[in-house]
Amino acid sequence: MNVKTRILNVAKQKFLKYGFHKVSMDSLVKDLRTSKSSLYNHYASKEALVKAVIDSLNLEINSKLDDILNDDKLSFKGKLVAVSEFTKNLLTSVSEEFLRDLEINTPEIWEYYQKTRKERINKYYRSLFELGVKEGKVRNDISIDLILAVYLNMMELPLKAEHISFLNGYTQNIYEDTTEVFLNGIITG
Repeated sequence: MNVKTRILNVAKQKFLKYGFHKVSMDSLVKDLRTSKSSLYNHYASKEALVKAVIDSLNLEINSKLDDILNDDKLSFKGKLVAVSEFTKNLLTSVSEEFLRDLEINTPEIWEYYQKTRKERINKYYRSLFELGVKEGKVRNDISIDLILAVYLNMMELPLKAEHISFLNGYTQNIYEDTTEVFLNGIITG
């Protein structure tokens, strides 16, 4: 593994777990057993490294969604379950601290992250919900654009600090519960 990839992997692991504000470049140098100049030779600043982590994460997510949505063996429901499970596992690996750091300490990178997330939802989830309409599992009398807008806004819940504080700290199953409300509503019987 080359040095740049090692730096990215270690930074990604630490940033996603602890947030990047608490992780110093010095601590990365120590963990990598490399020099500061080597680190800065590959990433000019901490912000550049954070952006590279976001790009790496986006690539990983998009690749997995491509795999799921292109799996001809899965029906709409199978793809929906696989996408939901993947997303839940992904969100549990990304700490609130990382998302808060993005939003508060690097608003331009947060905006970039949000833009790529919206593009991903528009591409992959549009394809998923269109398949659901085709298979008769998703209502065809509701615009896919509206479905995507509702989904996008519901999925903001686990991402933004102000929403988490509104929930009085409830984050344990937030993605699963939000997905459940989106797919099945709140009314019983």
